Amino acid sequence: MGIKDWEETRLITHGRDHKLRIWQVSDTDMEGLSKVLPADAKKDDETRQPWLVHSMDVNALNFCAFAICQDSDQQTQPQVQLSTAGTVESEAERTPTTKALLLAAPNGLDQGGVDVFHLPSERRVSKLQGGKEANAGMVMALRIFQNKGMNRLNIAIGYEDGSVAVYAKKEQNVMPVWIWEKMMTARPHKQPVLSLDLLKSAEGFITSSADAVVAKFTIPNTKMGVVEAEKAVNTKHAGQQDLKVRSDGRVFSTAGWDKNVRVYSAKTLKELAILQWHQEGCYAVAFADVLLEIAGQNEEELVKGNVMDRMKQERDAKVHNTHWIVAGSKDGKISLWDVY
Repeated sequence: MGIKDWEETRLITHGRDHKLRIWQVSDTDMEGLSKVLPADAKKDDETRQPWLVHSMDVNALNFCAFAICQDSDQQTQPQVQLSTAGTVESEAERTPTTKALLLAAPNGLDQGGVDVFHLPSERRVSKLQGGKEANAGMVMALRIFQNKGMNRLNIAIGYEDGSVAVYAKKEQNVMPVWIWEKMMTARPHKQPVLSLDLLKSAEGFITSSADAVVAKFTIPNTKMGVVEAEKAVNTKHAGQQDLKVRSDGRVFSTAGWDKNVRVYSAKTLKELAILQWHQEGCYAVAFADVLLEIAGQNEEELVKGNVMDRMKQERDAKVHNTHWIVAGSKDGKISLWDVY
């Protein structure tokens, strides 16, 4: 249902088996791992699997994957974990100290509720009650983030009835009892919200739906009650399943049921490009982050070395300066694009 990275050396996966698993996948760990799909593996095959660092029981009886954000700047202490072979080893023997993480996922019983977990402790530290939002149906899209402008933890939720809501954790709350305050609610869509992503610095967010509308909101610093979208556009393309905002916040991209990937202006919501290649509906899209510090370093080094070295450095610099778009489709293929 979902996959995200945790500090470059770990991957978090959320499956229909009601499990959320964290895997260690550093460059050194990648060597020798199996590349055989489970369906193609033979009984006698001895395949080395990634290191399983954590395994948690979470809800998967809906269509919404988990969301994560960093838990301030606290450093967590190494935990004792089970290896894939079942032997107990210290995590510190294999990985450096990692920063704590907050993870949000839909609650299994309260269809409008959201659970917040702490990693690596695996504790559930908070539950956001669905309340009246239970009438809005299931949680369909979810983001948890630190709002630097408010200096508060926020959760943005898209619901089955097409509505959205933003909550903020009240100040002076301590674990395990957190109290959430609803900052705003709106209903920009007539069909279920399919995706929701934050604008740069979390000043706002954009939603897509099973209908043809994309809507943009600004996150309020005070309670606003029911609000209207800052901007909403009928794209005439229903079913934009996934939506991602580029790291610089200037454009966003959608993956559509009509086989197409589209690029829009985050400011005006105007359609800028249509990427046509897949033979069936597209369901996932993502941008590559531009690694500015690496790109700058490469540019400084271009003057060094011979012609071949400079050509290689130029290629590396272009790679790090490109906002690659990657899309996944029901046709089982992944496409990579260089746009803007």
